[in-house]
Amino acid sequence: MEQIILVGCGGHAASVMDSIMQQGRYQIAGFIEREKPGGDGPGGIPIIGSDQDLKQVYDSGIRTAFVTVGCLGRGSVRERLYGSLKQIGYEIPAVIDPSAVLARGVHIGEGTYVGKCAVINTGAEIGRMCIINTGAVVEHGCSVGDFSHVAVGSVLCGGVKTGRDVLVGAGAVVIQGICIGTGAIVGAGVTVRHDVETGQTYYGK
Repeated sequence: MEQIILVGCGGHAASVMDSIMQQGRYQIAGFIEREKPGGDGPGGIPIIGSDQDLKQVYDSGIRTAFVTVGCLGRGSVRERLYGSLKQIGYEIPAVIDPSAVLARGVHIGEGTYVGKCAVINTGAEIGRMCIINTGAVVEHGCSVGDFSHVAVGSVLCGGVKTGRDVLVGAGAVVIQGICIGTGAIVGAGVTVRHDVETGQTYYGK
């Protein structure tokens, strides 16, 4: 079985780890943690190094990695780690929990995580390094930009388009046909009925 390393070992990492184990495609060789190069991560899986060890791990023969740092409100940390892994040469697969429902022909970008019971419907396109979290719904014809996070229980109705590095908060609903600009944040639990501008933080009106 092919080995994979997980970069980051916080709460999001535990969810991804469980999905990978249920997939049965990879054996998790260990975690990489920025400031804790020893001990164990979630599930008792060892922390085998820090960010500075990524090239050494690659040279040892482990050529597949996945970023398990959560969104943290912005995708900049995930983007930095993605760039470092790609520069070294790692393969970065998408990880899709077996309980998620994906329509045929859906496009999922590399490094994206699709969590438990998420639904992605016909014609949707999900960019690189996104998080489509537990129970989120991305309806038909939606487009989610790179490094974006559609949080737990949120809903993108048909034809919604998001730019890069967008956060749609937990339980939010974005009405069909809405565009959400690059770097925008949609607050938890709100209903979005009009376009959200680039960089705007929207908590409802």
